[in-house]
Amino acid sequence: MRRLLGISMILLALAPPAAGAQATAARDQLSLAVGIVAGEVTYARRVGAGPLSVGAGAWGAWEPPNSFGRSIFEPLGIELFARYRAAPWLHADMGPTLARYQWADDCSDCSGTFAGVRSAVLVGHGILFAGPEVAAGWASDDRYGSEFGVIWGAQVRVVIGWGR
Repeated sequence: MRRLLGISMILLALAPPAAGAQATAARDQLSLAVGIVAGEVTYARRVGAGPLSVGAGAWGAWEPPNSFGRSIFEPLGIELFARYRAAPWLHADMGPTLARYQWADDCSDCSGTFAGVRSAVLVGHGILFAGPEVAAGWASDDRYGSEFGVIWGAQVRVVIGWGR
């Protein structure tokens, strides 16, 4: 996982600066992302004529891989993010996220809260992008208390854009 994130960050650093209309994203962007056990829907709007967009979305997962010392079942969350499009084939999202999760699958009162930062670095062409995603933050509930950890995965994202 660290190697994949390292490669993604190197690609982002090596990408030429966004210049001109070729690297400019559509004004409005609606995306649908799916992972092995996760999914998300987001909307972003470009800020000015540059490569930066801001947006919001909702995400969820079944039993995502994580570093917590407890089970994290069915997190369902919201996110705010900034999207930087470094090149037409490379963009990165980062922002705060808040989610509710279950720590047992046979209990209706066994829920907790995850609050942290979620990011994704994606490469692709046209409307199809793929890459790793990571959410780092605090999970807390009545049974286990509070603990810092990471939820990770990979996603394939379809981005539909319109407007200039």
